Amino acid sequence: MKKRILILNGQYLPGFKGGGPIQSCVNMVENLSDEFEFYVLTADRDFKSTQQYKDILVNSWNQVGSAKVFYMSPDMQTLKGFKKTLNEIDYDLLYLNGFFSPIFTIKPLVLRKLGLLKQNKIILTPRGDFTGGTEKKKLKKYIYIYICKLIGLYSGLFWHATSELEAKDVKKQFKKADIFNVSNLSAKVSLKPSLLKKQPDELRLVFISRISPKKNLKFALQILKNIKKGNVVFDIFGPLEDKTYWKECQTVIDEIPPNVTVTYKGELSHSEVPETFQQYHAFFFPTLGENYGHVIVEAMMNNCLPVLSKGVTPWDDYIQFLGLGAKLSSKKDFEQIIINLLKKDTEEFTTTLNMNYMYVNDNFNNKTIIQQYIDNFKK
Repeated sequence: MKKRILILNGQYLPGFKGGGPIQSCVNMVENLSDEFEFYVLTADRDFKSTQQYKDILVNSWNQVGSAKVFYMSPDMQTLKGFKKTLNEIDYDLLYLNGFFSPIFTIKPLVLRKLGLLKQNKIILTPRGDFTGGTEKKKLKKYIYIYICKLIGLYSGLFWHATSELEAKDVKKQFKKADIFNVSNLSAKVSLKPSLLKKQPDELRLVFISRISPKKNLKFALQILKNIKKGNVVFDIFGPLEDKTYWKECQTVIDEIPPNVTVTYKGELSHSEVPETFQQYHAFFFPTLGENYGHVIVEAMMNNCLPVLSKGVTPWDDYIQFLGLGAKLSSKKDFEQIIINLLKKDTEEFTTTLNMNYMYVNDNFNNKTIIQQYIDNFKK
């Protein structure tokens, strides 16, 4: 019989506002379903939404792709509700997403600490919570980590890091952590030829992510504020997660020169992301930190060249190969990257796209990564 893996995450399909962790879980399920039987315990609504998903059975099992999904209503997301639900499910391994997740990670771990969970084989993946993720509410988060160490809330876990960067960040906080390092799985997507033309002195840029300080949209806008020549379109997609931060971004937008057109386009469902990327030349994403960054990979796969911050994502080799990134301390380097992209004609741009194609072909070999998941999960 297949081993049963129970995944806990705050959001799952059809949700999309929870960002990369949703896609990480979906890709894992769809790539490993031949080897394991997957169950998912999640909320009955998207991140910060007050409305339930449509066409689902709440507090019951639903078949979603290759997984059986249990959508919990808010009144069930208590210690009592988790104790009842978790102990009714027959599973071999519990897979928790997000170190700081107050409901779908911390509550199950409290139950385990109290001896109220029947199953103690647990894997925890931080999902970037230590990679640029402790800067917001920094003091509060470090106090929580300190208390957890004192009471041993996270002791005896297996940790899944999805990059060397994340593994190092976990070790900084938990020196004795038992970590296996396996990259996230990419979606089953084939690279398509680009249909977008590129004229000199014209550039279509896009930002697709949550509007929050960690994703660093304001920095991108500050760079574009200094681009005085050429015609630049910069379209922004994503949930307005931090309204105060968005106001700061709007202040910068008001100062941007007329040759740069900035437009907020609203939210995108995940199914709309690939087609959206195909309409732009580059994805301007100077993030403060990503343990993986599914949106970065999706940009690559859809011929939208990621312009990234160096040293805070697993994609420094991509930056090195294509010259599309810089340290956040060097705004001048970012400005030069945008200017260089702006100057390219169709032939020069196609050459860069071909390099992107080579990188994708060489680096997204799911077969190798799938076997690493199988070995670690069975171990």
